[in-house]
Amino acid sequence: MRAFLWVLVTVLLVGGCAGSSGSSGVNGAARSGAAGAAALRGPAGGAAKTAAAANLTPAQAIVYTASVTVRAGDVTAAASRAKQIVTGAGGYIGGEDAETSSGSRPGTTITFKVPAARYAEVLDRLGSARIGRRTSLQQHAEDVTQEVADVDSRVASAKATLASFRALLAKATTVSEVIQVEQEISQRESDLESLQARQRTLARQTAYATVTLRVEGGGAPAKRRTHGFTGGLAAGWRAFTAFVGVLTLVLGWALPFLVVAAVIGLPVYGLRRRRRLSRPGAEPQGPA
Repeated sequence: MRAFLWVLVTVLLVGGCAGSSGSSGVNGAARSGAAGAAALRGPAGGAAKTAAAANLTPAQAIVYTASVTVRAGDVTAAASRAKQIVTGAGGYIGGEDAETSSGSRPGTTITFKVPAARYAEVLDRLGSARIGRRTSLQQHAEDVTQEVADVDSRVASAKATLASFRALLAKATTVSEVIQVEQEISQRESDLESLQARQRTLARQTAYATVTLRVEGGGAPAKRRTHGFTGGLAAGWRAFTAFVGVLTLVLGWALPFLVVAAVIGLPVYGLRRRRRLSRPGAEPQGPA
């Protein structure tokens, strides 16, 4: 019983040291896993070798994000060409938000996931004249190499420690020992799942760049021109409505002045007419 408790305490100490020193790199994780296996003298040696095999220098991991805005005469056609460029490069569409409300230029915003190896190429093509006239471009690159190495190291250490506890469970001889080790295994499995989820997230972020493309309309589309009788009739109607519009505008502009002139001019005209009729010798003219 004492030997079992001593082994359990040793494994706990080794696992705690491995978890707290995860940021020191893969070397510390491998040594911790090997120490746990040596304490058990059991089948955990294979897991320790796995952790030691992870003692490799990781490649540089970069998370790329970019935002591009272009202006195009035909928003739908430009968006379709952009989708073809991205899917042809092995990417996919992460989301799309189209705007077709009246009173504003039509537009659409598309979020693309582009393979990191082809990020620069696809970004150049999305901002080219084939899509439209580029009006803005923003790029950001985040180096997560150290975080990836840290998470990989902690995953390797967690796997080695979990293997040690499972080997220890096989050596338990009493109910209390089994319960105690199973509780530790459950906790270690939960920690490992959390680390693996973060590991998968980093893998997706570094494998695919995020490019947000905003396509804005270049203005109202040109009206189709018709020829022949129908075209002439349409042109005449447009000219007539334009003339009526101008005439109405002029009349509306002049109406206040006409009202003022009538208010002042009519009494003056009446007064002058009465004076002319009241002068001596002025007789109303009648029929001869």
